[in-house]
Amino acid sequence: MKKILFAIPLLLAAGACSHKTEKMEYTQGVTHIGSAIGWRDSKPVNVMPKASAFRMNGDYANNVAITLNPDGSLAYFPDPSDISANSSPLEIGNGWWLNRQGISAKSVFTKYTFAEYSKLKTVPSIAELKASVIPGSRVSNMRELPFTISEAPQNLDSIRAYLSSDNTTGVYLQQVHK
Repeated sequence: MKKILFAIPLLLAAGACSHKTEKMEYTQGVTHIGSAIGWRDSKPVNVMPKASAFRMNGDYANNVAITLNPDGSLAYFPDPSDISANSSPLEIGNGWWLNRQGISAKSVFTKYTFAEYSKLKTVPSIAELKASVIPGSRVSNMRELPFTISEAPQNLDSIRAYLSSDNTTGVYLQQVHK
């Protein structure tokens, strides 16, 4: 009987709690693909990822990149259906390229061109992807840009000025392989 009396207040308290859901409203005309949606002060907040620019230690702009973990395992590789004309990087100038493939500071470049890779019926095996890496190819420098991924292609002149300035307020992502 004491167990039942003890349980009654707990059941009443649990019954008084309810799961609240809030309706999220989207702004008309705003693209939410690729955005991170979070909450601040019980209101939805959209955070659009920033674009980035990178330099390579060779001429690999037409080659598909993959990303390796420090232990050599594969961290990222695209599906052939993810590769299109809009995946290849855009030349900004002075060795900088606008990242349109998801390249990171740990990316390396494969022998696959964008045209060849996009025509593949399936993703190459991990062994094939690793074997396709161009020896010594790598990203040598990366910078986050003051534009979202969708804004960047329309602001190449501003990006050129940003990268050529001695901008100390910009976010420096990583200079690798010194």
